[in-house]
Amino acid sequence: MSAPDVNQALLAELKKNGADYVVSVPCKLLGGFISTLEKDDDITYRAVNREEEGLGICTGAYLAGRTPVMVMQNTGVGTLITSLCSLANYYRLPFLMVISHRGSPGEPIGAQVPMGTAVETLLQTINVPTYMYSDPSDVKKIGQLVPFTSVAEGPVAAILDYDFWGAR
Repeated sequence: MSAPDVNQALLAELKKNGADYVVSVPCKLLGGFISTLEKDDDITYRAVNREEEGLGICTGAYLAGRTPVMVMQNTGVGTLITSLCSLANYYRLPFLMVISHRGSPGEPIGAQVPMGTAVETLLQTINVPTYMYSDPSDVKKIGQLVPFTSVAEGPVAAILDYDFWGAR
C-alpha cells in the first residue's frame, strides 16, 4: 500500500468505526495523513500546537457527544503524561491516540531514539493500552481501537512506525 493509500485507508477505517472529531500535532511522518484530514469534509478536524491542548479539546469533544482521536508524534507523550494521568485516566475519557513512532528503525535523527524506545513502556506504566503497528494492512485493526476506547474506559494508543507510513 502506498503512502497516499495508507492515509486514505486509515482515515476511512477510523470513520467507519465512529471517529468523528480529530485533532493533530504536527509531525513529519504524519504530514500525509494530516493533509488527508484537512481535505475531508465528513470529519471535524483541528490542528493544535501542543498535546495538552489536544487532550483538552478531545475531552470537550467527548463531553459534547463526539468520538475523538488525537494524532501526534511519540515525543509528545512525554509532555502529555501528567495530563493523561490526571485527566484522561482519572475521568476515564475514551479516545484513541494515533501516534507516529519517531525513533523506530528508519529514523534519521538520533535525538528521536531515546523517546522512541521509551514510549511504549511509558504508556503501559500509566495503564494506557498500547498497540504497535508496522504493516499498512493493519488499518482495520487500528480502526477497531476507536470503539475499543469505550470498552477500555479510557485512552488507547496505536503507535505506527516508519514501515507503516512507508517512510523508509
